[in-house]
Amino acid sequence: MKKLILMLSMGVLVAGSSFAQDGPQKVRKERSEHHVRKDGQERVRKSPEERAAKRTEMMAKKYDLNKSQQSKLQALFLKQSNEMAAQRSNRLEATQKDPAQRQARKAQHEQYNNELKKILSKKKYAQFEADRKEMKEKQASKRGQRQGRGQRQLEKS
Repeated sequence: MKKLILMLSMGVLVAGSSFAQDGPQKVRKERSEHHVRKDGQERVRKSPEERAAKRTEMMAKKYDLNKSQQSKLQALFLKQSNEMAAQRSNRLEATQKDPAQRQARKAQHEQYNNELKKILSKKKYAQFEADRKEMKEKQASKRGQRQGRGQRQLEKS
């Protein structure tokens, strides 16, 4: 009887271990393929023209811009979107972080801010900066609420 139970348990063990190995292998997708929203629907990457139009529309609504300001903003956003798309493709090719690329991005950001100052009035630009600062603070507070790996490890010990 003991031998029978031992043999059956060994058979179950062997069968169980063989089934445990047949699980689907997870293949890591490329970064560009991770366009699935939380609700499971696939997110479509917009063209630079669509992004520029959307941003212009939002800024025009929020800051009550006239037609000439809107057209200048549209051109600025289109230029920025095209530059960012080019940088994104370069960044995917380069695997290591390059300080020169960081400096170039900083210079482009400064140029963008200077162009924006020229397009918007002082009052509207001040409002834009206040909104930007508020958004940064909101994002920082969201980051602070999430637990990082270090915090989780401290909680366990």
